[in-house]
Amino acid sequence: MILLGFTAAFALEDRIELGSRDHWSDMRVLQNVIIRSGFRGAYDLLLEDYREPTQPETDLLISFDSLPLHDAAGRYRADDSGIEISTTVRRVGDAAGVFRGDGRALALEPRAGAAFFPGTFWDSLEIEFWLYPATLEEGETLLRWDGARQGHDGVTPQQLRVYVRNRRLVWEFVNLFIPPHGAPTTITVTAHGGVVPRRWSHHQLRYDARFGVLEYLVDREPQGIEYATSSGAERGDVFTAFVGESAAGPLRIGSSYRGFIDELRITHAARLPEPRAPYRPLPQDSGLAVSAPLPLGNRGGRIVAIDAVWSAPYDSDVRFFYRVGDKRATIEGLAGAWAPFEPGIPLQPISEGRYVQVRIELLPDPRGRESPRVSQLSIDYEPYPPPPRPVGLTATAADGAVELNWNAIHGSDVAGYLVYYGESPGAYFGDEAVAGRSPIDVGDRTRIRLEGLSNGRAYYFAVAAYGRTGVADAGRLSAEAFARPSRAAR
Repeated sequence: MILLGFTAAFALEDRIELGSRDHWSDMRVLQNVIIRSGFRGAYDLLLEDYREPTQPETDLLISFDSLPLHDAAGRYRADDSGIEISTTVRRVGDAAGVFRGDGRALALEPRAGAAFFPGTFWDSLEIEFWLYPATLEEGETLLRWDGARQGHDGVTPQQLRVYVRNRRLVWEFVNLFIPPHGAPTTITVTAHGGVVPRRWSHHQLRYDARFGVLEYLVDREPQGIEYATSSGAERGDVFTAFVGESAAGPLRIGSSYRGFIDELRITHAARLPEPRAPYRPLPQDSGLAVSAPLPLGNRGGRIVAIDAVWSAPYDSDVRFFYRVGDKRATIEGLAGAWAPFEPGIPLQPISEGRYVQVRIELLPDPRGRESPRVSQLSIDYEPYPPPPRPVGLTATAADGAVELNWNAIHGSDVAGYLVYYGESPGAYFGDEAVAGRSPIDVGDRTRIRLEGLSNGRAYYFAVAAYGRTGVADAGRLSAEAFARPSRAAR
């Protein structure tokens, strides 16, 4: 939380700022919401990426969240020698893989049961990952696998390669799809549009073994389609997808690629599920961020306006709420209902109190493809002024007592008074009075008789007023008064 003070046209105003560069440190509840670096070094609230856990049909899942890397599905042994991860540039989770185009690659050695294990007939298959390329130079290779199968004419080499051509990704399958006559076959699937450097995009290659169709999607939009059939179209005999038993190397990721890769997943099943969206589209999976109770200065105040810097692309949305109170109902929150507000619109009715709490709900678009983003929230308020200084204090000595009187304060939010007393000027540490130690809370009275004081001893007195938030809100002391109790006093 950042506190700012500035002079408005009619009153001294203060401001509370959340977000921006303070990492949203005052948010106490974050449900399905993450904090990520945003524009110009600020930090934004946005929906947590939907990360589906491994399923029985998951063949490979590399999250790149921490080193050493491992396959969450357990079907591949990962050799990550020389591989780095980045916690600043990432798309899903805590980190992404860093590749520098220097020949170092993530090597994934298939175990028995993996889709790329020698002698495996493919069912339907999906390969997907998030990509953040640095430059997209011609020929950069993101993924490569080399193997071989035994054919009629001897050993036939096999290869899967994903590489850059004309700023597009090309998926090239060499002799992995076998026609009925067994002849060498190369199938390539290329996107219609190019990939934009220095921006995250999601890439999926889906092979449906029932129809022999290979479909390439970028950010869930179809970009290319080919058929592993005898006709090269929807009709015809479907080719057999087979990983040869003669030789099989590891899957090599990023050997000549410069950029970042995140959330690499392979799914191998008789029938693929529908393509997943990066954010959960269901209303119950919207994101929630709730702040701690934020003090409106030392004494409370009146909220003037609440504004925010936010964006909601497509049909995503952000909903804002607040509530104000004088006391915390719990450590984490205030009591009372949440009131909706529109950032930048004057609040009606005007709210005032000791604390304010804000609630932000983030909703993805119905397709689950876009997340709203909140970069900053500011609360402008007029802090309550301190209670005025009481005047007219008089002290009248009595037998073992002193009677105090002062003028009531009118036209101000004064809830009561504190009486201070002691035996030295300005040092009000007395504890003899029957009413208790200094200071004594006398409520809204303006007259009190302090009993139990010692005759012949000098006492000094002062009074302070406090406001609606209690004795901690006490203002300045009154002018000092003096009295000496005596039996002779009347």
